[in-house]
Amino acid sequence: MSKNNVYEGFVQALFFSGAVSLPRFLLDNYSYLGITNQEMMLIIHLLNEITDDKNPERIDEHIAARMGITLSELQVLLQSLQQKGFLAVNPQPQQITAQNNCIYDLSGLIDQLFEIWGINQFKQLESVTKKNEESLVLNPKNPSYLKLIATFEQELGRPLTGFECEHIQKWLLASYGEELIIEALRRGVSAGIRSFRYLDSILREWEKKGIKTLLEIEAEDKYFQERQENKRTKSNKSVKRAKNKYDDIYL
Repeated sequence: MSKNNVYEGFVQALFFSGAVSLPRFLLDNYSYLGITNQEMMLIIHLLNEITDDKNPERIDEHIAARMGITLSELQVLLQSLQQKGFLAVNPQPQQITAQNNCIYDLSGLIDQLFEIWGINQFKQLESVTKKNEESLVLNPKNPSYLKLIATFEQELGRPLTGFECEHIQKWLLASYGEELIIEALRRGVSAGIRSFRYLDSILREWEKKGIKTLLEIEAEDKYFQERQENKRTKSNKSVKRAKNKYDDIYL
């Protein structure tokens, strides 16, 4: 048998005589979870033991020998994983089943990996959604954008500058509704103020109050007018009472 054939035979035996299934997601995130390199090596050995048929009572001895550490050092690592919530111990023999002949349980580690995975999935979805929204808003053919440009040019009586067009896009990206932007414009024009900074202040004020529709704007205006009317009424009553107080002096 040639040297090459011997080497190829060894490689096949090396990779097909048994392997430990190690999730890529665990490798990518163990450091983020605060797992040290030595603890990670222990987890790899635990994963191997979980799928092995060896006597569960001698797991600690097997792992310590393979890692080249003492049983005391192994216990320190095991306790650290327990304290971090990655590992649980099944002390009762009846808890060791045919499907799981290991006294160690890594469900806590799986739960924390699942939490990270869920957060990552949400962030990816949020990122994709945001990009789609931005591409829609920044599209020059976006109906809302075109309508706003036309309305602004009509109300202002002139073409908009590039800066002003970008400002409108920023409003849309900030999720200001089309009808609110137009209403802010009309209020600015009515007040004789055509500054985009002034329109910004109107939109921000509505945002602070949680106003998102024209109906809510009308309700806010009505509430403001009622408050002003109540103040005027109270002021008039106070003046009237003050006058009545001195009426007798001049009689």
